[in-house]
Amino acid sequence: MTTDLQPTVDASTVERVLLDGDLAKLTPAQRVSYYTRVCDSVGLNPLTRPFEYITLNGKLTLYARREASEQLRRRNHVSITITARELLEGETYVVTAKATLPDNRCDESIGVKSLKGLVGESRANAMMTAETKSKRRVTLSICGLGLLDETEVETIPEAKPQLAGYATLPAPPPEAAPLPVLPEGFCLIERIDSAPTKNPKVLRFRVTLSTGEVAATINPMLASLAENCCQERTPVRVKLEQTRWGPELKSITREKDLEMEPDDLPLTADDIPF
Repeated sequence: MTTDLQPTVDASTVERVLLDGDLAKLTPAQRVSYYTRVCDSVGLNPLTRPFEYITLNGKLTLYARREASEQLRRRNHVSITITARELLEGETYVVTAKATLPDNRCDESIGVKSLKGLVGESRANAMMTAETKSKRRVTLSICGLGLLDETEVETIPEAKPQLAGYATLPAPPPEAAPLPVLPEGFCLIERIDSAPTKNPKVLRFRVTLSTGEVAATINPMLASLAENCCQERTPVRVKLEQTRWGPELKSITREKDLEMEPDDLPLTADDIPF
């Protein structure tokens, strides 16, 4: 199945990413495509969100979430052994993890956590974090992924995790895109806005319809489809569900989707396992 969620990554896209290293210069559709291609290249399931976007040193790039290291470890049969646990100067806990592949190739990485001022459960959690960090770092290293792990991102003050490509998108000017004749029951998506939530890794998207209705979603793939339809001024049929937080966007159906078989229809929020 080919949908607007997976546009082709052309030569210009690859060139901009490889030469500049800044994903912010790609269009939202190109970022979705690039994300999917990265997942495919290392055998990860993009629907589990193994990567997230982060702004670091002024550039937008990817970092690996827990799901990435766990899937890589299982897929590549990586065996992890803790070779050392050290407490330096009484307040710095260092864990060394060794990763081994079936062909006996090995790699080692450390995970470090400060225990200064910590006692009881807080101290124990910090020690476990150091061990987790060492396991994930060595997994990414031995599998050839030069990306930061989310346990490292949390310790970088200037790092700004985000879902990229869904900033405020104004409606096209009427003179550039005249209002089409809409089929019965269809409307246009006029604009998309995003806002942070209490979870720094989750954005809430607000979708404004030509009917005047406004609905929200935290589903990035559904937001991507909405953004494409907004840019292309595509008539859509939307399904909303009233929740205690207001109307929630449940699905988007384009006119051409109605001609597809049920199994070929684009994913909705109910189909995403997160």
